[in-house]
Amino acid sequence: MEEVEDHLGFCRSARYRAMPKLHWPEGWVEQEQQGNDTVTHYRFPERTLHSVERCFVEQQQAGMRGQMVKYPIASEDECRAFLNALSCADLKAPVDGFAEFDQQTGDAGLPLLILGPGPAHFVMLNLLGYENAYYAMADYPDVLDALITAIEEKFRAQVWDTALQTTAELVLHGVHFSDDATPPPLFRKYFQPYFTDFVQAAHRTGKRVVWHADAAVGSLMGEVLEIGFDGADCLATWPLVQQTLQAYHGAWRGRIVCWGGLPGTVLHPEYPRREFEVYLDGLTDYSRGCASIIIAASDNVMPGGEWERILAVSERFCHGNDACVTVAPERRRR
Repeated sequence: MEEVEDHLGFCRSARYRAMPKLHWPEGWVEQEQQGNDTVTHYRFPERTLHSVERCFVEQQQAGMRGQMVKYPIASEDECRAFLNALSCADLKAPVDGFAEFDQQTGDAGLPLLILGPGPAHFVMLNLLGYENAYYAMADYPDVLDALITAIEEKFRAQVWDTALQTTAELVLHGVHFSDDATPPPLFRKYFQPYFTDFVQAAHRTGKRVVWHADAAVGSLMGEVLEIGFDGADCLATWPLVQQTLQAYHGAWRGRIVCWGGLPGTVLHPEYPRREFEVYLDGLTDYSRGCASIIIAASDNVMPGGEWERILAVSERFCHGNDACVTVAPERRRR
């Protein structure tokens, strides 16, 4: 991958994943393989909970993770049992190898320390699933709120200091904010206060914070600006979502760096070549000389993407007459 990036003239994709995980007392959590299913048993004192992740051979060969087909929490009693057991668990972000990763990256790029979702999303994505989480908000909101609060306390007490004491200059915390999954009322209650505090804490240590923005966040543009985020990583734009790069950039007035703007879909042969060229022309004209836009794929260059189109992006932004070159401190390309 590094050789391909250098050949194309792209910056290094230096991403260090340190997703916080719950660590339980010995013997409390057990896993077993049942065909394509990885079954996890949470043997808590109050009751035993189960989760099932299904991953087929084809997914494994493609380097993909499986799909959760059963989450550990599906009822109020299970939520309460998890909450009661939580006091015995530690939430740890595996950052020990970041300094070495940073050193290995050297002047080729600015490593991104990835902490993943915040507390509310941690609960929604890992413990209940979106659907059950929304049912829980209606059926047993007090217990669910208590669980989210307990997870948030562990983030603040056990993850923040560990992550903010690393040599990382750039931290990713927060993922998949979207108009549909995290609408403004829910976002303002469960997300905005927490991330506002985290961003302020990170800024006090000289770090900058981005969130993973590969979703339509048109109705949340004001909220993320108020939080104080420094950048929107993998920013999804039209035609992947309804919002254009111009709309985001105009709303954020340079205070949030737009890091993306090139949907992986436009690199695919199903997207007409002529429309791709028009898209690239518009992207070039708008971003030329703009310090608060970093051209990048959103979210990935998929396997079906055409190599010729990737070369066209390289020629336009890295090697051509319109190439945008930024000289960053300490010889690092940002």
